[in-house]
Amino acid sequence: MKFTCTQEHLVRGLGQVSPIAGRNSQLPILEHVQIALEDGVMHLTATDLQVGVRSTVPGKIEEEGVCTIIARKLIGYVQQLPKTHPIIFTSKGNVLTVKTEGFSAQFPIGESDDFPSLPKLPSTTTLTLSAPQFCSSLTRTLFAAARDDTRPEIHSVYLRGDSKALTMAATDSFRLTEDVITPDSFTKDINLLLPLTTAQEVVRLFSDQETLTISLHDGHATFVADGIELSSRLVDGVYPDYKQIIPTTFSVTGTVDKGEFVRALKTLLVFLSRDSRRVRLSVEPGEGRILLTTGSGDAGEGNVSLEFDGDGENLEVLFNIQYVLDSLAYVPTERVRLQFVGTSEPAVFMPDGDDSKYTYVVMPIQA
Repeated sequence: MKFTCTQEHLVRGLGQVSPIAGRNSQLPILEHVQIALEDGVMHLTATDLQVGVRSTVPGKIEEEGVCTIIARKLIGYVQQLPKTHPIIFTSKGNVLTVKTEGFSAQFPIGESDDFPSLPKLPSTTTLTLSAPQFCSSLTRTLFAAARDDTRPEIHSVYLRGDSKALTMAATDSFRLTEDVITPDSFTKDINLLLPLTTAQEVVRLFSDQETLTISLHDGHATFVADGIELSSRLVDGVYPDYKQIIPTTFSVTGTVDKGEFVRALKTLLVFLSRDSRRVRLSVEPGEGRILLTTGSGDAGEGNVSLEFDGDGENLEVLFNIQYVLDSLAYVPTERVRLQFVGTSEPAVFMPDGDDSKYTYVVMPIQA
């Protein structure tokens, strides 16, 4: 095999696939990236058996071929090469030589036959949408998914959609996020559970792309954009009926300045230990304020008063301070709407004053 390309294109392609390599330590071949020279380009592929990523590197092929190389060694080497000269790949026997002006390295080639093939799905597109919009919505949602994989159905992001709307939701049983966007085109309704690690990879790979197409077949999903393809298994399960826990009537509703709310919470963090993350919100609509209180005893105590524009009855409720901060990071408006039912019922936070359909539900801590 023989191939010539630029350092910039090669680093970009390897950067897209190499984070997948080595995540499954049970099979040594999965530490490798597959290099395939065909159809006039270099195809780089890595997989952990759940997620597979293929990237295309443009260049000049003089001799086609396929081999596998340990990914971390290859990218570690080519990242240090100068951008001013082309990089040349050649193979002889079980050795791949990668060289440029003043640099040359030899890499042992792995057993190409042992490298798993990515699933080949029928070329049918289920939906097409704006990649930045989809990835932004996914980012606003996935942080609330369970990090523990003992319950795979919530160690995922739920996607449900038709031609009118695509809804994403995630929960870890203590909090819930939901966001709704409009796809550009839809060929059939979807209802699926996207593994959390896959959702994170989709955001990493496609946020800077223009258009994203998604195809579904036989328990797999394929995401495709310009020069990048990601294939993943889907979670086989039923997502909890989360709609039933989202309150529809409230005893207190109002808005606060998001920036001031974030500042207050971060200020109060200094009084909290890792074992106690409680912040008390004392909502006083008649006084037009919310009092935030944290800490006690030897750790000290902090209090902050915020302007609250709303109505309803006075209410005191305890929350995990980090859960509140997490939600505010994805509110795009200057003010955030807070809606409370009671001291032991879920509260709802959402943007105020825009067309966003982003909703965050958080369970209070019982006193």
